[in-house]
Amino acid sequence: MTQQERLEEIISGPEYWSLEEICHASRMIFKKLDTPAAMSARWRNVVEGPNKTKHKRIRPGAKRLWEYRIEIKSAANDD
Repeated sequence: MTQQERLEEIISGPEYWSLEEICHASRMIFKKLDTPAAMSARWRNVVEGPNKTKHKRIRPGAKRLWEYRIEIKSAANDD
């Protein structure tokens, strides 16, 4: 699994993740030592599409802590 695939696997869903949290999850789940700088670069490489949307925000209550997530929408005809 590539670093890009690990990032997308971790942050796809309803939760927001800081870069440090993403790296910690990568260590725990995939046994890989990814750095915040590397995951930030992979974030910039995420390609949005009709079923994939990138979300980035400053964590509520924090001044400069960015959080990230990817929203995956199912196709309209998926039942």
